[in-house]
Amino acid sequence: MTSHIRIRPTALIMNEGHILLIEYQENNQYHYNLPGGGVEQGESVTDTLRRELLEEANVEIKIGKIAFLYEYCPHKQSGDYDSETPVLNIIFDCEIQDGFIAKLPESPDPNQVGVRWIPIDKLDSIILYPNIREHIVEYSKTRRNIELIEDHQLKSYLSNIE
Repeated sequence: MTSHIRIRPTALIMNEGHILLIEYQENNQYHYNLPGGGVEQGESVTDTLRRELLEEANVEIKIGKIAFLYEYCPHKQSGDYDSETPVLNIIFDCEIQDGFIAKLPESPDPNQVGVRWIPIDKLDSIILYPNIREHIVEYSKTRRNIELIEDHQLKSYLSNIE
């Protein structure tokens, strides 16, 4: 097992009882993911999230607070995955910016076949990876979240030195 941890920001976009999901088809089976992806060298998590939403759903977004975190650790897992890379998913509460409509991009990710609004009360009828359906339903009711504090937002100690 490697010690590298992949950081994967994702967008939880809810509107009128529906959630925006990316649809994939593999081995004649459909499954869904929250839109998002892995941080690349030189990117912040919010830069990554904005890039991924353009790439996967053709939308620009307003990034809100963190809804919740999901950790995948290879030696402590459900059995749904075969990856040896630990992943920390940061699920942000987001909104689509005015003037954008989510749709399949011209060059979608491999196996991506759609961008779908799925009713939150129908999440138990789809395969969602990771299987955080119950957490999404609970979050949709409470909207309890946490702040992302970025270093550039903090006051520098150096500014106090004259």
